[in-house]
Amino acid sequence: MDATRQAPTILLKGEFSPKLRIYMLAYVGATMAATVVGIPLLPFWLVLGPLYIRRYFAALRCDLTERTVVIGRGVLFRREMTIPIDKIQDISIREGPLLSAFGILQLRIETAGQTQSSTGKSDADLIGLVNARAVRDRILEQRDALALPDATPRPVDAQAALLTEMRDALLRIEARMAAGA
Repeated sequence: MDATRQAPTILLKGEFSPKLRIYMLAYVGATMAATVVGIPLLPFWLVLGPLYIRRYFAALRCDLTERTVVIGRGVLFRREMTIPIDKIQDISIREGPLLSAFGILQLRIETAGQTQSSTGKSDADLIGLVNARAVRDRILEQRDALALPDATPRPVDAQAALLTEMRDALLRIEARMAAGA
């Protein structure tokens, strides 16, 4: 690995709502209560679930860099997924009855060539992201900025250097024109 290579700049660090913990406990608990097999397991979930959820919540991450969205999650098996921004096709916001009851949203990132499971769930589903709509808008802005590289703003120093170079070139042209006339 090259020692001079710098880590990508994080433009936006996603934050997750503490309400996600209660939502997960309620969602899994309700699913267990609705099944014959889950009913005997429900007491174990109510005791061990909060520990699992705390570790899951601590591992959640969503970072936007200049060229990628990095999503991390997992308890026993941690998974980090890097999605190139130029491969993002759509970002949707979903809100169901249970999500609404907890005041949280689900952000789904859909990419080119994405495979979904039979449940229709994407690997890039983020539930409980604070300001999910603002995060979606920021990711789409960055995608659009990458699509138009000429439209990307230059640093102030680079702009000043470019303007100085243009001025000097015009002065040289004027001097040659005056010398030739």
